[in-house]
Amino acid sequence: MYLRSWRRGWGWAALALLTTLALGSPARADDKLFEQEAREIVDDFGGTYDDPAINAYIASVGDRIVATTPIAGQKFTYTVLDSPVVNAFSLPGGRVFLTRGALALVANEAELAGVIGHETGHIASHHTEHRMRRAALAQLGVGLATLLGARLGTARVGAAVERVAGVSGLYLIERYSRDQEFQADILGTRSLSSAGYDPHALATFLGTLEVETRLENVVAGRADDDDRFSMFADHPRTPDRIARAVREADKLPPSGNLARDAYLERIDGLLYGDNPDQGVVRGGGFYHPVLRFAFDVPRGFEVQNTESKVVVENADNAGFILDKVSDPMDRPPGRYISEVWEPEAKEFPERFTVNGMAAATIATRVKNDAGGFIDLRLVAIRYEPRTIYRFLFVFPSKNREATAKTFERVTASFRRLDAAEAATFRPFHIRIVTVQPGDTVDSLVERTPFGSLKRDRFLILNALPSDARLAPGQKIKLVTE
Repeated sequence: MYLRSWRRGWGWAALALLTTLALGSPARADDKLFEQEAREIVDDFGGTYDDPAINAYIASVGDRIVATTPIAGQKFTYTVLDSPVVNAFSLPGGRVFLTRGALALVANEAELAGVIGHETGHIASHHTEHRMRRAALAQLGVGLATLLGARLGTARVGAAVERVAGVSGLYLIERYSRDQEFQADILGTRSLSSAGYDPHALATFLGTLEVETRLENVVAGRADDDDRFSMFADHPRTPDRIARAVREADKLPPSGNLARDAYLERIDGLLYGDNPDQGVVRGGGFYHPVLRFAFDVPRGFEVQNTESKVVVENADNAGFILDKVSDPMDRPPGRYISEVWEPEAKEFPERFTVNGMAAATIATRVKNDAGGFIDLRLVAIRYEPRTIYRFLFVFPSKNREATAKTFERVTASFRRLDAAEAATFRPFHIRIVTVQPGDTVDSLVERTPFGSLKRDRFLILNALPSDARLAPGQKIKLVTE
């Protein structure tokens, strides 16, 4: 959690793009929008992961792939995002983004090249431009009225309501079509072969991603096929996608070049999982060692930790946002709500305490674009003089009573972290370990800091089958503190 705004300007970006399309503005108007989108992506995915060696390595692999495509002369930029989420995406103008979560899951250089090749295929085929234009038109229909009509003080908060209420941002609102995905897979697979890599590498990464998504659904208590919180959320999963990529690879000249050891050497020491400086999800709770607070995360809810807020939501579009604001006047929480956050409220907020901290709450609602309402509950907690933490709870259209009790428990769980407890949250890193005689999967798994399903995580991270046997001299990824 940083202190910047959450998806600021999505609706306004949509309006700007629509105006560009309607009036035939110069291409540089689109370029400005794409630059804005790039900044939004960096903000929403934890900022950049600043490791010059890794960045240079990824750029070299990416340039090798781009050189095999019809757009070989175009300049590409590659950005590694400081996020544990497994994802990769692209924007027009040769902008490719990969999360460090994706780098952790990738097994070798060939798979990395395959992921970049897939995104390059989208750019070469102009899929990214088409998707953003469709998204802009869709955004006007589903989000702009909420932004314009939000009564919570600023359009920024209105955009946050949209996010939790199930209205995606401009960039993520449109999936690629099935045909576009197939086309990008084919182009990426062909680029692998032309660049001298094993053309099957993209298919193997997709297979690992499929297994990883299932495991994360088990951990979160979601349905096995729920892909809304995975990389498949904007890269659709289809039953025959992997098989089709394999068939395409089978047509190409065989190559065994995976460059596995070279890749593992490059990611040795890579930060793994949550960055404690931004807050971590561990053992059913969210903990921020730097800002010194914690709260419980309900089962079935997914945490998205942005640069300004913690956004928590479930598959029913119930959720909440936590952020931190400064109140120089040091008002009691009730007065802050009624004077600053929701001045149009007809009732004065209810006062209470949360683990020794003064707090206040009020129920309100905002009008949505369908003519109905989104019901909200605002909670303000004075953490210290002139500092307030705010919960914005968004209710779903069903299971309202159960959701209200869940939100009450979340509020009651908010607490301060003392220095001793904050110090216990140390970062995890990937270390590349050489298997020694006598080492087994189970013995190495015991060296990892994971709680449940640690064996499954180890196998997925190393792309190993469930009955894997390790050989002395073999290099594997091991997560350590």
